Amino acid sequence: MIRQTGIRAFALSCLALLTLMIWPAIGFAQVPSVLNPAVSSTNSTAPAEATSAAERASLDDLIRILETEATRNRLIESLKASAYQSGTPAANGAVSATEETLGESVPAYLASYTRSSIKTAQEGMTEFGALLTQAGRFLAGAKTINLPRVWAAVLPVSTVALTTLAAFAVFSLIRRRASHWLGARASAKAPVLRVALAALSVLADALAVLLAAAAGHLASVVQSGGPPDLDEALFLNAFVLTELVKAGLTGFVSPAQPALRLTPFSDGQARYWYRRLAFVVSLLGYTFLFVAPIVQANSSIAAGNAVRFLVVFAAFLIMLFLILANRERVARRLQRAHREGARNFQARFYNALGHVWWLLAASFVSALFALWISSPRNGFQFMLGASLASIAAMAVGGLIVSILTKFIIRGFRIPATTKDRFPLLERRVNSFIPKLLLVVRVIVIAVVFGVILDAWSVVEFDAFLQGEFGQRIARGLVGALVILTIGFCVYLLISSWVEYRLNPNFGTVPTARERTLLSLFRNAITVALAVVVFMLVLSQIGINIAPLLAGAGVVGLAIGFGAQKLVQDIITGAFIQIENALNEGDVVQLGAVSGVVEKLTIRSVSLRSLDGTYYLIPFSSVDQVANMTKDFSNFVADVSVAYGEDVGEVKDVMARAFDRVRESPEGINIIADFEMLGVETLVDNAVTVRGRIRTLPGKQWAIGRIYKEVVKALLSERDIESPFARTAFLSGDIAHHPGAEAKPGVRPKFPKTVSRNPDGSLIPPDPKPDDDGDEDSR
Repeated sequence: MIRQTGIRAFALSCLALLTLMIWPAIGFAQVPSVLNPAVSSTNSTAPAEATSAAERASLDDLIRILETEATRNRLIESLKASAYQSGTPAANGAVSATEETLGESVPAYLASYTRSSIKTAQEGMTEFGALLTQAGRFLAGAKTINLPRVWAAVLPVSTVALTTLAAFAVFSLIRRRASHWLGARASAKAPVLRVALAALSVLADALAVLLAAAAGHLASVVQSGGPPDLDEALFLNAFVLTELVKAGLTGFVSPAQPALRLTPFSDGQARYWYRRLAFVVSLLGYTFLFVAPIVQANSSIAAGNAVRFLVVFAAFLIMLFLILANRERVARRLQRAHREGARNFQARFYNALGHVWWLLAASFVSALFALWISSPRNGFQFMLGASLASIAAMAVGGLIVSILTKFIIRGFRIPATTKDRFPLLERRVNSFIPKLLLVVRVIVIAVVFGVILDAWSVVEFDAFLQGEFGQRIARGLVGALVILTIGFCVYLLISSWVEYRLNPNFGTVPTARERTLLSLFRNAITVALAVVVFMLVLSQIGINIAPLLAGAGVVGLAIGFGAQKLVQDIITGAFIQIENALNEGDVVQLGAVSGVVEKLTIRSVSLRSLDGTYYLIPFSSVDQVANMTKDFSNFVADVSVAYGEDVGEVKDVMARAFDRVRESPEGINIIADFEMLGVETLVDNAVTVRGRIRTLPGKQWAIGRIYKEVVKALLSERDIESPFARTAFLSGDIAHHPGAEAKPGVRPKFPKTVSRNPDGSLIPPDPKPDDDGDEDSR
């Protein structure tokens, strides 16, 4: 393949033109003999020895000019002036004087830009005229086509051609059945499997082509008794190459099997594009590989070129028609995501591409056609090869990107049994793998662009990858991705193991101590692993981490002095964990705050109070820890009764209430017998009897509520009064009060009056009677 593009060819032509201008004008700036026309004419008529001596002298002068910067600049200015000379010395002198006067001012730049633009337009018109002239020469060759001789050469090939095409039709029926069988096993949820099945379908198409070509070769052997002649070989080669290209197009578009289709086409769009592109491929393939060589061999070279030109021109018109006819349809397809509200980079890029895609495609097809006319063999071969390489790179890259995109959008699914053991495994995997695949997708897109630019010789991508800088970048990227993947795998393994140990449905039920230590271990390992991976990634991409480590030490020392509270938090938290003072799930009181421990870190504890308030308490502010659920819990039962009640009966009530609670479903949380402590307090109107119930950690409150309900019911059953303030009013002598007769061994009962309202407020005493009232009562 020839490695010159339009850019490189244009650069080489400019360089050659500049060399041709420089060589005869080398002495314009400094060599007097060259500036003098008389000397120039004398040198032109001198002998060969004098010419050689003059050339050597000119070269010596040129070397001396280039040795110093001042003379070199004057030479460049002279070359610029001579490049735009109008043809007469007076004009040249005027231009040089004007440019020397203007120097590097804005008008000078505008004048230079205008002249270069006009010159470029003139060259373009000249090239366009040359293309029209060349096209006319190609068409003129059509007059030399000898149709009888061409027909006589094609007719013997008809038997081989018909046999080959008939065999291909038969094998195509088998191939369609195979493709249908493969399509039935493809699934949109398994993109890798679909790609593999599509590749098998393409191989089946290629096998059908090769078998049909073998049948044509066998027909030629049977017909002529020997190997195929030149014309038959031309047809068989044209058939194989053209149909293999069409097989690749079939595998990419898949018009008959939507399940194997690798492009986002509908069934109608796939059939539309396949039929038209396959027609163009067949037209060019069979013409260039079979028809044109036969016409050239039986007529003339000009006749063969005329046939090629007519076919290429027809293909050019067909492609232009397809581009213009599908201008709006393709634009709507590209801009669909942007119309639906997407504003990411991809949607914006496709939206902008939708406005100009047809112009770019038409320009490319026109450039390809013009390059073929200007250089039918070398230029066309290069552009065709670059186009095929670009299409292959975009096809492979697009396939890989589409597969990665589906994995990124869909994520990874974990089996139900594994998800039961590791509930957070799927979320962790989907939090990293899609991001890693996104980086891989960006790398694939960059590689595709590099291959395309290399195919068009814009950049030397192969040389870049083989160079030291390219290899360093490639090694750095690959090494960074490997380190990130290994680090994530280690993190995933440790986190999954901790999660499995904390899962009460599998294995042994973890204790509160295990939950706390495993959570702290996971957090510490995560931080340490993140720091190590970050440093290794920086090292892989070429950043020296030694200054970073030294700087981190200095920064850590500064932070140690400036963040003493943080250090105190960490040290206090470490000792609290070592002494096992509290764990996750414990009910504790830290200062004035009490609640359930929801989270423990190395520097703080998170509490949730009974009313739902969330507290975050640094360990440095913790003076004491009151853990209400450490190992076991106690419910202290205090029962207050009136002074007139029997304490022994109250104790019996408390014991019987304990028995009832123990027999209830909640009794499994009681771990010891009832402990009667006796009379605890004697206050003005009550006697308090205390007992204690030992329960599992954290169960004392539930047991206590049930116990209080049972005690209340038993006290009501036995008519044991609860204490409350009361006031007794006695009129006259107590001995004359009804029911005040003394009985042996029985205490006199006084009338009871309620001294409180139902809402608990005190009833004010009755007002004392005044003196007048007393006298009247007497």
